[in-house]
Amino acid sequence: MSPPSLEKQIWYWGKEEKDIANRALEHCLDGTFLVRQSSAPPHQTLHVVDKGEVKLVRILVVGDKVGLSQDFMTFSSVVEVIENYGKVSLAHHNKNLNVRLTNPLPKQPDDDDDEKTKDEDTWSVYVRLYMASEIGMKKEGELHADLVQAQEDAQRLSYRTTALHMVVEMFKEQLLLQPTAIKYFSNEFKGFINDNFKHQERRLRKAVEELETTSLQITEAQERVRRLALARDEMQFKSTKLFRKMDWYERLMKIEGINNEMIINGIAPFKQELGDKILLGGIKEMWFVGEMNAPDADNLMSGKRNGTFMVRLNSEHHYVLSVVNKEKARHIRIQGEGHRFWLKNVKQFHSVEELVSYFKEHSLGQQDRDFTTPLKYPVYSCY
Repeated sequence: MSPPSLEKQIWYWGKEEKDIANRALEHCLDGTFLVRQSSAPPHQTLHVVDKGEVKLVRILVVGDKVGLSQDFMTFSSVVEVIENYGKVSLAHHNKNLNVRLTNPLPKQPDDDDDEKTKDEDTWSVYVRLYMASEIGMKKEGELHADLVQAQEDAQRLSYRTTALHMVVEMFKEQLLLQPTAIKYFSNEFKGFINDNFKHQERRLRKAVEELETTSLQITEAQERVRRLALARDEMQFKSTKLFRKMDWYERLMKIEGINNEMIINGIAPFKQELGDKILLGGIKEMWFVGEMNAPDADNLMSGKRNGTFMVRLNSEHHYVLSVVNKEKARHIRIQGEGHRFWLKNVKQFHSVEELVSYFKEHSLGQQDRDFTTPLKYPVYSCY
């Protein structure tokens, strides 16, 4: 039976630098550990927290023998070494290391888009990832619903195309009978027959035109299905990455002493506060402020430059665009229905973020002649 794969172990960090491994273990509980490849492979290095300090232990690998010293090469794999010292103290190897390997530290996923900044703690990053995952799942659901609708539309157009092909062929066959029909009818009826066939010709031309239009529509519908399928799959991929990161930070928090109940209770206010109204893009770009009434918005924007803006939620959890125009804060309700958002009669957008991006480039004068500026300065970037 082959030994367990080292690379598949959550505590194995591969060719990681020693300093990075040590920093990752800072502030972790005693017994937290990871293993990385030694600078002299195939040997490995165990990093373990004992009495609040990170200690390093060389794991020797010689042929099919593994151990912590030349005199104690009794294991067949690195995994077996780790499992053993999860049950018994490392004091059996070194009397100064009275600790067991109880808390494996998983390596953070390779993609580091959401890596925490210097000013963020583990909990802050987890909350941010949680909000992003909630938004991602909602967006994935919307994309899936749009995709199903687009597939149904494409199917209906396909049925219509088939029917129109049948109508066109029927008219063509009828028109082929014209020479024969004229031959067998008397002069008294020939005028009537000719008029009937001319009518059939007009119907044929109309059917052909409709068939061409429908064929273009079905091509567009199929392209929409393709784009939506790609967008949904991309969102699923992003969600998977977010869940992997959340899992990593959950493990890290547990190592720091934060249990499941504390995580659930801690995340509840963030879930209840805004629910699916959170605009992650707006948070990152510093223009989404969450729930805020008009007087507080006026105070926040007092003294700001023309073009300063933010999006907030009113007491009814409707989006409101607040903009400084002519040295005064103005508030515009963002209308919404399903996946569409707009300002009064101006063009519609698929998201609030898209609406904001558009009016960063175009004057709000389209919505109100009194406005003379586009959206220039996110409110939280003006301090």
